[in-house]
Amino acid sequence: IKTGMQETDEDVQVVPLTKWWRSSAFYAGIAASLILAIGFVLVRHEPRLANLAGLEPTLIQSSSEDMTEVKNVTDKEMRVTLEDKSVITLSPGSKIVFPEKFSKTTREVQLTGDAFFEITKDPSKPFCVYSGKLITKVLGTSFRIKSKTDDRQMEVEVITGKVSVFENRALYNAKERAEEDGNNGNGVVLTPNQKATYFVESGHLITSLVDIPVVIHSAVTAASERLVFSNTFLPDIIAGLQQEYGIEIVLSNENMEKCTFTGDLSDLPLYEKLDLICKSNASTFEIKGTRILIIGSGCDDVHE
Repeated sequence: IKTGMQETDEDVQVVPLTKWWRSSAFYAGIAASLILAIGFVLVRHEPRLANLAGLEPTLIQSSSEDMTEVKNVTDKEMRVTLEDKSVITLSPGSKIVFPEKFSKTTREVQLTGDAFFEITKDPSKPFCVYSGKLITKVLGTSFRIKSKTDDRQMEVEVITGKVSVFENRALYNAKERAEEDGNNGNGVVLTPNQKATYFVESGHLITSLVDIPVVIHSAVTAASERLVFSNTFLPDIIAGLQQEYGIEIVLSNENMEKCTFTGDLSDLPLYEKLDLICKSNASTFEIKGTRILIIGSGCDDVHE
């Protein structure tokens, strides 16, 4: 494979990857040059490539032989627009490899580092992100992929839509590429405000809630205008919060259904809203996987 590197400007490195047909002597010369060039890139620009998994193979396929690599060598986020109008926001030091033209059946890209994805919806062509030992598959949604603690952990956070995240067991065997349906390995399905954390060494994939949940149904907030309550029963408040954030919130016992809340929850993050509700009822809340559990002894009588 012939690999050429050029900088389109001082902020971006773009590497077109094209197929070549030459003599064996030409092969040897290019191979020697590549060894030197790759060594320089790994030391100068990409020290994290020499991680637990070793050097990254190219995992994606396309109907075209032409592949492009874009690397963000700045200290700011950089937007990359693909041919299907999907947008990838690369974090500093991260890179993305993608074909000039996607195949007729799928859209595949390969990520090293962190990025936020806004995917154009196309039910006939799933969008797959290969990142380390994980594959993230979507039809049309927005999500974020992050590497943590020197690539020993990876996180996928979903903002909108639904994604499946699964382990790529065929990472180092090109003859056994991972099946696109996600049934080839350890996998989960994520909805908005959920995240999956993958532990590279153990292969465990754990689901939980994102650190700062966002409102996913703004119409609910718009209809209520201000979230001001006066002796409102907890089940009614919780039903509204579940609808806004798409997160299941559970009361620990039936007595808590008799509790009420009076106060203003407008313009507060979800966890701060729950904290105020719990303090007014001598209760606490805990995150249990992708659910929130409100724990308390409950109320015998309605608060006056």
